Amino acid sequence: MASTVLKNAGIHSPKQLYKFLLRECNKLPKGANEFYKHSIKQSFKQHTIEPDPERVKMIMEKAFSDAKWILQKVFLMHRS
Repeated sequence: MASTVLKNAGIHSPKQLYKFLLRECNKLPKGANEFYKHSIKQSFKQHTIEPDPERVKMIMEKAFSDAKWILQKVFLMHRS
């Protein structure tokens, strides 16, 4: 199911996901923006040599769902 969400978002490769996540960080407040950009960069560096395509797909799906959760959490906190 998550891979369908990735495809619907126009994300077909790790590089596209990386760019998408960095753009989504721009929607966050300044402190959170810097923290999550650093976290995204470190995570991508850590997984650059992942040889298993299925594992890469799982990592991408998890990163996408985590990003959605973080954005929802931050926006709910700032609405209160």
